[in-house]
Amino acid sequence: MIPRRPAPIPMSQIPFPFDHAPSLAAADFVIASCNEAAAAWVALWPDWPAPALTLHGPPGSGKTHLGRIWAEQAQARSVPAAALAAVDRIPELAEGRMALLVDDVDQGLDADRERGLFHLYNLMAERRGHLLLLASQPPARWALGLADLRSRLAAAPAVAIGAPDEDLLDAVLAKLFADRQLSVGPELRHYILMRIERSFAAAGAMVAALDRATLAAGRGVTPALARSVLEELGRPTDAS
Repeated sequence: MIPRRPAPIPMSQIPFPFDHAPSLAAADFVIASCNEAAAAWVALWPDWPAPALTLHGPPGSGKTHLGRIWAEQAQARSVPAAALAAVDRIPELAEGRMALLVDDVDQGLDADRERGLFHLYNLMAERRGHLLLLASQPPARWALGLADLRSRLAAAPAVAIGAPDEDLLDAVLAKLFADRQLSVGPELRHYILMRIERSFAAAGAMVAALDRATLAAGRGVTPALARSVLEELGRPTDAS
């Protein structure tokens, strides 16, 4: 049966937007074939074969979640990728730390950030510390101008987090709905899963849109509301 479109939402019920922080606890990380290797490498710390480990994968693939788990275990400091541009402040960024986490390291990686990353790598190597780099692409695909940085990263492990399978994506949907305290059963999750792009980013976008829709409508998630949101996102809504 095809869910029916819900009634239009009055303008007076449009919710005030606010940020939502998903749970990034270790117990909430779902291990599957697409991320098993990455999780295993993170678990090997501190016995990595090099000062750095790079985890790479698409947005919403779980890199940040896995990075946060490692950072808590290693008592690592999170360093914004933009901070790498201030090369003279690299020692300050790493002060008193044996472990550092840099997310989105390949985004906006210009010459200044390259030099900063090179100095940070060397600094952590000298103190026998560790550096976890999170990126969308493996280091071999970064447009690096420093040959010494290329060689160091080439010698360090780089592990991919792949696209999710159906079971993992369903588990991720369940987690995202639970993070927002939305009650969505297996049948409705399956309906949604069959109609969104097979990616963590698409799952996150769908859950966020449904959350906004429930706030505006003043009711929980229903099949009709899910269909309406899918239509707004340009996704198919047929029951086949």
